[in-house]
Amino acid sequence: MSTVLVDVLLATYNGSKYLASQLDSILNQTHQNFRILVSDDGSSDATVAILRQYSARLGDRLVLVPNPSPGKGVVRNFENLMVVSLHDGLARWSVFSDQDDVWLPEKIALLLAEMQRIEGKDGGQVPCLVHSDLTVVDERLEVISRSFAQYQQMDPAACSPLSLLSVNQVTGCTMMVNRALLKAALPFPDEAIMHDWWCGLIGGSGRRSFLETPLILYRQHGANQVGAKDRRLRTRLLRMFTDGPGVVRRVRVLGRATFLQAEALQQRLHERGLDGDYVSKYLSWRSRSLMVRLVSYRHYYVGPELDRLSRCLLWFK
Repeated sequence: MSTVLVDVLLATYNGSKYLASQLDSILNQTHQNFRILVSDDGSSDATVAILRQYSARLGDRLVLVPNPSPGKGVVRNFENLMVVSLHDGLARWSVFSDQDDVWLPEKIALLLAEMQRIEGKDGGQVPCLVHSDLTVVDERLEVISRSFAQYQQMDPAACSPLSLLSVNQVTGCTMMVNRALLKAALPFPDEAIMHDWWCGLIGGSGRRSFLETPLILYRQHGANQVGAKDRRLRTRLLRMFTDGPGVVRRVRVLGRATFLQAEALQQRLHERGLDGDYVSKYLSWRSRSLMVRLVSYRHYYVGPELDRLSRCLLWFK
């Protein structure tokens, strides 16, 4: 067994239907020196009972972390796990786990190898994040798309710290982070939209690497916290036709949220002595007139042209 300890951060909430399958896939990893930290957000189904069964079997390899304020949602649930992993200081790296996916056996090993590569000789003093592609599957694990990135029309390998300010291309259930990133990311500001997005933003001022190999089966079942949406033009036009005002409202709300999150990032990077010049330039550009933004929006917004243009037209301060 490798002497390198990795913390698996598993956030649960009413996930009894698929939880055992996910836990079994974690236990079947080729890298076996890990500890599973679990924080539950106040489940009312059999989730906690399942966790106690596995805890009785695994001993200190599965730790049920007390949640001081259950019911606050997935972002604070993962924050709770990150705090525990950082403060007890046993593991140098942490990987994030949803409750309903299936991990492929090499997931931890491949993420760890890439993490050690990008950390290099710095010994983990720089915030580092590694993430990967996913295979999108249905409830029965039948493949919907071999590549989540292609399915979502994203290019995580090419995204930059600047483009991450507007579009999250870091999928949390594939992430590994080092302790330097945990220190820089915690505590979460109120403006953090999602835990993975906030970690991705922090990693933008350190080092981030994307593995094109899918390392998990990303299960879609109708109750996903985020999930993989069909982004084909036909489907999206249909959404606009059936719920145009709702789509516009959601786009505008996200625009305001990204601006506030970027302001919080600017403050955090300043506090930590990290480079935040690109954030300042982004915020300044977001405050300019529509005509100015129409000339240069492709520099700041990535993805399908319809997405980029809608952000330019509908996102304000």
